[in-house]
Amino acid sequence: MKRLTQYAVLLLLVGAAASVGQTQQLEEFRQSAHTPQPEEPKPAKRRRSFYDCEDDPFDDLKAMVVFGVLAAPYYLPYAAFDQPGCDRFESYAAEQRQIAYKDTNWFCNSTNVVASARAQVDYGTDFSGLEQIGTKLQVDLPVWRLTLDGSISSYYEQLAAGGEDHLAIGDANLVFRFAQGERIVWRSGVGMNWLADTHNEAGFNFTYGLDAMPWEPVVFSTEIDLGTLGHERLLRSRTTLGLQWREVEVYTGYEYVEAGSAGLSTMLFGVRGWW
Repeated sequence: MKRLTQYAVLLLLVGAAASVGQTQQLEEFRQSAHTPQPEEPKPAKRRRSFYDCEDDPFDDLKAMVVFGVLAAPYYLPYAAFDQPGCDRFESYAAEQRQIAYKDTNWFCNSTNVVASARAQVDYGTDFSGLEQIGTKLQVDLPVWRLTLDGSISSYYEQLAAGGEDHLAIGDANLVFRFAQGERIVWRSGVGMNWLADTHNEAGFNFTYGLDAMPWEPVVFSTEIDLGTLGHERLLRSRTTLGLQWREVEVYTGYEYVEAGSAGLSTMLFGVRGWW
């Protein structure tokens, strides 16, 4: 009996130590966004000499390389996939001629205001106490291939000491569909990020992504966001693979969000509607 009591006390001590040492992911994430980074010391200015004014023969080459690297993610998809006469990404339903776009009173049976739309809701988990409920809406406009894009992700974390932590992040973007066909669409744009917490934060966002239907009824989607949130840089990467029947897609995937050195990883399970 005495030995069992000793083992029980030892297990309690080990559990308490593990609880103390366990990282609270949401707290680390919010601290990264809220805490200003220390300024790095500025290097001493160096006096320019006559030789500094001479042209570098490789400057033009460097500029061309940089321009090529920046333009490739836009020019290559445009050259390979864009169909000038296509004003929207066709869904499985439209391909099968079962339910075409706009066959709904939601948009007054017209493509004059909205070309197409997508709405989704998903559940994410890291299988270790962190959970996420996410929603997203994309509305494709018939003018200049523009898209209104917005999302909200609410995170919940079960704390080792008991209780629950919570915060929400989101974004809103104006996106241009620069390469678009019946089975693939590439998009990119800018907007803002925000953090809803005890102390709110906001920042700039750049987004780049694509939706593709390589074969029916499979839908592949990927997206990457780069920007700032509060006092830190923000990275958000998301990839999903789904099956679509008529206007409903069921998907699974993975999402990673990073603010500074704090990251949140979740596996996703969701449903998306296509109109």
